[in-house]
Amino acid sequence: MKDFKFDYDKENDDLFIYLEGKKSNGAIEVGDFVFDFDKNEELVAIEVVEASDVLSKLISKVISLTEIKSIQAEIIKFRNMDAINIQVQLEDRKEKVPIVIPNIKRRSPVLEF
Repeated sequence: MKDFKFDYDKENDDLFIYLEGKKSNGAIEVGDFVFDFDKNEELVAIEVVEASDVLSKLISKVISLTEIKSIQAEIIKFRNMDAINIQVQLEDRKEKVPIVIPNIKRRSPVLEF
């Protein structure tokens, strides 16, 4: 798992998780998540919209986002989908959040223009 930096925008309730110094080459939006990948299809950032609500449903106990001490993430590739495992270190425990996303092999036609 890689160590990611994170910023929480309390006013908009958005959590941005990112690898410092990496650039996005494209993104996949799945519900309240936006996953950014570099040109080598490596995960470089995750945005969680309405993060308080989303993470409270995915983590076993309701948390305040200010309790997060660190975040790690990794991709596990399958044939036609990927699983993104996010590990959140809280003050008193670690929580794992697996998220399955489609494995996109073709660029969007919109990006061709």
